Amino acid sequence: MDKIFVTTFNKSLYKSYAHRLISTYTATHQKTPMIVYVEDDVKKYPQHHLIEFRNLFEKEPLVKDFVERNKQRPFDAYYKDACRFSYKVFAQKAASIEEKGKRLFYVDADCVFTKTIPEQWFDTVLKDKFVAFYDRPNQYTETGFIAFDTRKECTQQFFDKYVEWYIKDTVYDLPAYTDCHTFDATRAYMGTFKNDYTEQKLGDGKNAHIMARHALMNEYIDHRKGNRKEQLNSPEWISQRM
Repeated sequence: MDKIFVTTFNKSLYKSYAHRLISTYTATHQKTPMIVYVEDDVKKYPQHHLIEFRNLFEKEPLVKDFVERNKQRPFDAYYKDACRFSYKVFAQKAASIEEKGKRLFYVDADCVFTKTIPEQWFDTVLKDKFVAFYDRPNQYTETGFIAFDTRKECTQQFFDKYVEWYIKDTVYDLPAYTDCHTFDATRAYMGTFKNDYTEQKLGDGKNAHIMARHALMNEYIDHRKGNRKEQLNSPEWISQRM
């Protein structure tokens, strides 16, 4: 298999909402394997022949160092909580190393699958680019879904810079501290080099729930982010699909 899904969560998030990602993955009979990076004992999670749980702290101990170093920092808004959003960056980095040579399709833990994804979908999403994502030029990138082609030579350079924001605490120099902001800052950094770094921008480029408005995505995945987590589906997804 030349492609995998990647996600990350802990036991608390699994009980709260991430169990729906896993249950809908199985219920919709997805054929692409999934790797889940967790912060605790991998044996605590239900086993499935296409899902592999890995301990994030064992694979990327620097994320634990970052959290321990900064967990007492005060913040007054969700986008100032760098620790909360650091795990997914290191999970993506871990997958880029452990699954090098494959295409990675990262999905947030508050996503749900709605339909079996066909093989051609993955090619349509990523094409021949290094990274595919939902660009929102007047806001910031929606990182609930990102795809990477780790066959590209720029892979290590990209991910080294991506995690450097946390290793050196320079994430706190950015306007906001979410993974969306470190992703965009890394994109800007990569654009200064002549290499095989290329981008596939998905969606309509408008603000707010861009994934729900994109037919390529909303047929198969609903990102129930924020206060949508407890709803059967995102209202924006419903308006597009119903």
